[in-house]
Amino acid sequence: MWPYISKAAVFGGGCVVGASAATYSRSCERRQMLAAGEYYEHSGQYYQALGHAWDHFRRDFCIVYRPLYHCDAKENRFEAHVLATSHFDRFESKFRRVEFAELDLPARSTALPGPFWMDKAWGLPDRSAAVQGAEAAKALQRDFLASSEGVRSETTSGYGTRSHQERATKRML
Repeated sequence: MWPYISKAAVFGGGCVVGASAATYSRSCERRQMLAAGEYYEHSGQYYQALGHAWDHFRRDFCIVYRPLYHCDAKENRFEAHVLATSHFDRFESKFRRVEFAELDLPARSTALPGPFWMDKAWGLPDRSAAVQGAEAAKALQRDFLASSEGVRSETTSGYGTRSHQERATKRML
């Protein structure tokens, strides 16, 4: 009977050591992926950039990011959301790049390891870059933004045609 117990103990011990090593390796890999992410700070809040996306409405690239905090709707600002997009002029002028180590604990616990897309046939850079001679397109986009700010809707923020909320909420105090 002892020969079988010792073999089982060695086998069991090997399984525990192997599982522990795999778990530790995955934990290190996750930490490295989190540290390699793009993080930003704006007005004391933290955000994680997910990538650049083509905006069919504006016919231009925008940055896709996510708040690293719970983001409810705010009147005259935005609807409740878990993902957001911004044009680069706004994002680059208002958001400050920070390292993962600079995030507070709640933001760190909300960060996700990337990458956030996969296309094995993609041969271009993963980030878009500004191009020369786009001044007319930028001017048109600025004019559109200015003209759309006066248009209001029945959402909590007063903007947009869609909402996660069935009915808009308004602050009474």
